[in-house]
Amino acid sequence: MSVLYKVTERIDPRDLSLPRKFYARIINGDDVSFEELVEIISKVSSLNYGTVMGAIGTLIEVIEMQLAFGRQVRLSNLGTFFLTLSSHGVETQEEFRAGSIKSARIRFRPGPRLQKLTKTLQYEKVSLASNTEPAA
Repeated sequence: MSVLYKVTERIDPRDLSLPRKFYARIINGDDVSFEELVEIISKVSSLNYGTVMGAIGTLIEVIEMQLAFGRQVRLSNLGTFFLTLSSHGVETQEEFRAGSIKSARIRFRPGPRLQKLTKTLQYEKVSLASNTEPAA
């Protein structure tokens, strides 16, 4: 199976005066829902649907809890969830207050297995006439 992509013309947002260039853009398929993932896992393992639903639901709650404590959550070969902060800059360290923090983001760093996947992908360009048909 190949990853489908199309080629689109885009500007460089860092320098609008530069000429437009052409870049690859992935064509994503439809989303896989939580329930669909649970169903697939239950079919390819010896676990029933309810057990998988409960285990993954609990995993999500535990990840939320650990992130709220400021911990990174490392899930073996899957990868690591962690928080990053965005804040206003101040002149001195003493001036900084919690109110200077604008937002937090949950980030994900893929583990070795997922990183390996990106190195072995096959690509297939789709025609300009259709975003779902592979090019001839």
